[in-house]
Amino acid sequence: MHDAPTERLPVISSAADRIVSIDVIRGVAIAGILLINITYFLRQAGWAADPGDAVLWNFVDLAALGKFHFVFAFLFGTGVFLFLSRLRAKGGSLWTYSRRMIILILAGVLNSALGGIDVLMSYGALAFLLLLLTFLPRSVLVTAGVVGSLVPDFLQLATKLGADAGLPPLLTVSLEFARTLGHMSLGFWAAERGLFDVGTRLPVKNTFFVTAALTAPIWVWTLLAGTELTHDISFRTAAIPGLMYVTGLLLALRHPRAERVLSSLRFYGRMAFSNYLGQTVVCTTVLPLLVTSGRLSAVAALGFCLAVIVLQSACSALWLRWFRQGPLEWAWRCGTYWEFTPLLAGSSRSARNPGRP
Repeated sequence: MHDAPTERLPVISSAADRIVSIDVIRGVAIAGILLINITYFLRQAGWAADPGDAVLWNFVDLAALGKFHFVFAFLFGTGVFLFLSRLRAKGGSLWTYSRRMIILILAGVLNSALGGIDVLMSYGALAFLLLLLTFLPRSVLVTAGVVGSLVPDFLQLATKLGADAGLPPLLTVSLEFARTLGHMSLGFWAAERGLFDVGTRLPVKNTFFVTAALTAPIWVWTLLAGTELTHDISFRTAAIPGLMYVTGLLLALRHPRAERVLSSLRFYGRMAFSNYLGQTVVCTTVLPLLVTSGRLSAVAALGFCLAVIVLQSACSALWLRWFRQGPLEWAWRCGTYWEFTPLLAGSSRSARNPGRP
């Protein structure tokens, strides 16, 4: 397996600390994804929005829309870095990586068939483009990350604000893929530079304050723009508050009291794959029952989200007391390495292979 041309060999140091922080942030992202997708699931269930709830839904968009898409894709790029670095350390083949992403694409097909909004198919496909970028100089990788994260949103927002006819459909789709690939590239680059290391040299605190200072006027603009534009502005300016969320959570995890509160989400994040598809199953089966029994208010819908998140978090913590991985994570691992690996905690075979990514 050829190494990417880079100044530093991608070797995992202080892995335990990094994985905990990543899992916590991933847990927050999975909760945020449900918050974003809930209106889609409600509409699929026959729900009609109450105009009186528009303000509350606008605040949900302000806090979540696009931001957790960014965090989710950013962490996917981080996961690719972790996987490839461990694969390189073990002398593994890129066929292992390819199987992993093909399985992810198939899981996305399943999620779509269940009625969910899916990102797994596009993530699996874009992972191959991200792999190609990792063989280029890191200046190219980070430039692709910045350009991909900002330019597609700028073009589409400028088109919307200019009241033009809109971009050609093929270009629109291409820009969406470029946007997500940009987020992934930033996550890969930041992880390689040690963002999740305890003693990282990256300016986490300064990045948080700069992005927070930029987020404040963006949010004011969003709120003053009017209902018609709120959704577009919230989504198209999301990379900056999304990065604020990532760095803010990393800073919070440095403080013992906040770390104790947030660490409960590490189980939710460790089972992100299972919980993501689980959200689809729960929402497509339970919400039609709730909607047919009467109009569901925004407060009730958000209460349902909270209930799902709490229930999944509790189930994740309980499951991981007895098993090494979530059920879908385990199946993904078996398919990735094309071998059966023990699932029960304390398995001697797993203990003999601690280096597996």
